[in-house]
Amino acid sequence: MSMVGEKMRARFPAGAVKVALVEGSFRHEALFYSGEDGFLRGTLPFVVEGLAAGQPVLIAVREQRASALRRELGAAAEQVRFADMRELWRNPARVIPAWREFLAEHDGRTVRGIGEQAWPGRSDAELDECQRQESLLNVAFARGPAWSLLCPYDLDELDLRQISAARLTHPALMHEGISRRSGSYLPLHRAPSAFAGALPDPPADRGELSFTFRGLGAVRSLVSVRAEQAALGSEAREDLVLAVNELATNSVQYGGGGGTLRIWTEQGELVCDVRDHGYIGDPLAGRIAPPLDQHGGRGLWLVNHLCDLVQIRSTPNGTIVRVRMRLGAG
Repeated sequence: MSMVGEKMRARFPAGAVKVALVEGSFRHEALFYSGEDGFLRGTLPFVVEGLAAGQPVLIAVREQRASALRRELGAAAEQVRFADMRELWRNPARVIPAWREFLAEHDGRTVRGIGEQAWPGRSDAELDECQRQESLLNVAFARGPAWSLLCPYDLDELDLRQISAARLTHPALMHEGISRRSGSYLPLHRAPSAFAGALPDPPADRGELSFTFRGLGAVRSLVSVRAEQAALGSEAREDLVLAVNELATNSVQYGGGGGTLRIWTEQGELVCDVRDHGYIGDPLAGRIAPPLDQHGGRGLWLVNHLCDLVQIRSTPNGTIVRVRMRLGAG
């Protein structure tokens, strides 16, 4: 670690990194950067400081950024866990479970993480869920153990919407080595509901089926047929049938006795949604693993781990859950 420290002092003079004091035990910070050097200027001190304090560090960023960090850290990179960002963060709803698992592995110790959720090439639907997920992180870890999470945002490759959203969902912001409180941050009592808003209407040529308990078999059959027609791989097709069956079962049990399934393809994805008259009040529904001895209550958790993207919109007037699977998958 001493060699890493000397390298850091040479590249980034003392006092270049100033950390703002942020209330609470969970430090959630957005890093705004430009180029590889800007990325390293923000992340390297964060990693080195954690390693020097004996803190476990998990990094999930784009491969080219991870490679740059490994190169700069040298032998110290062996002390850091690097994760496949595109697999770990493929569905943003899996982010909270991943960090909870990392915390559980190091029970009682302060940990650090770097998690890049928004990257060029993500769809508008994915980026919208990333924004909601960043806000939910503040809910999930508000009263948990102390730890730090740094979320990089590339100013050269992301649009203004994503940068503005990061200002709303992170209590602290880092730019050019300076960390400050975010004046735009929306605290938990002011942040929008996790499931607020509306989803775009599906196309007119969608498949549609209303169902009750007796119609669950027809729901599974319709999804299976449409998935085969869309050339969704066999494993992904089985996953999608299981996921939609879980959603329809939830509608029967908690959403007024039934609901409506809609299914269509768009932009290389097979999309399904299930609508009913239920209401999801828990913002972390589907993101916290239910206890092993709990009977039921695993539907949304399972759906989040089966599908490429899950979008939930819920009000007292009803709920819609939309799931997406990339065509050509599995």
